[in-house]
Amino acid sequence: MQPKRISVPRIDGYINALDIARGEFRKKDPKILARNSGAVYQAESKGAVLHLPFFYRKIKITWPEGEVISLEGTKDLSPQEQGLIMHYLIQATGTPLTNSWITFREIPSGEFYYPAFVKRAKEPLVRTFGAQPGLLIELGTKMGGTKGAEGDVALCFQTFPHVPVCLILWAGDDEFPPTATSFLMPASQSICRPRISPSFPAWSSIRSSGWSIKNKPNDKGLRKYFII
Repeated sequence: MQPKRISVPRIDGYINALDIARGEFRKKDPKILARNSGAVYQAESKGAVLHLPFFYRKIKITWPEGEVISLEGTKDLSPQEQGLIMHYLIQATGTPLTNSWITFREIPSGEFYYPAFVKRAKEPLVRTFGAQPGLLIELGTKMGGTKGAEGDVALCFQTFPHVPVCLILWAGDDEFPPTATSFLMPASQSICRPRISPSFPAWSSIRSSGWSIKNKPNDKGLRKYFII
């Protein structure tokens, strides 16, 4: 009996979604995009540039082209990462965050995408760090994460100016296997939509930025570990 195969998105699907998002991006006023998203607006002779933090990286986005550029020059942003950034910009409303945290399932369309989220985000997180949760903190803090107090280990990221995310992991014991919560984010549901990837936004970027048990980061940076 052959093992069941898990369907994963094709890269051209991400590219098509990115092109659609760019089309929406071009229709919007860049000053309003910057104000709603927390980006910094910079006028140019032929358009504008938006400067936006994305995890521990500094990103600039050209308007109206919608070109997404990493200023660190460490590596090109994947289509998945570019899509997340573009959808954040076009969906952000500037609504203040609340103190009420929600799970992935509670965001719009989250219930529909939840099975895929478990396969692509939650299970890889548990499989990679469940037996050694301290490694999550060790690697995550090198990517700008801060240690939280929940679970056995918790790691929180400011993914975008208006989207903080927290990963909570329980290591398990002789009776119970390791597990993790869905990613938690303060309720700002208007900008938290799994339009590009059911692993939005933390685990997709963490994995594509270089996390691997066999590939620990060194002083030269994190080695590429591409998202499925």
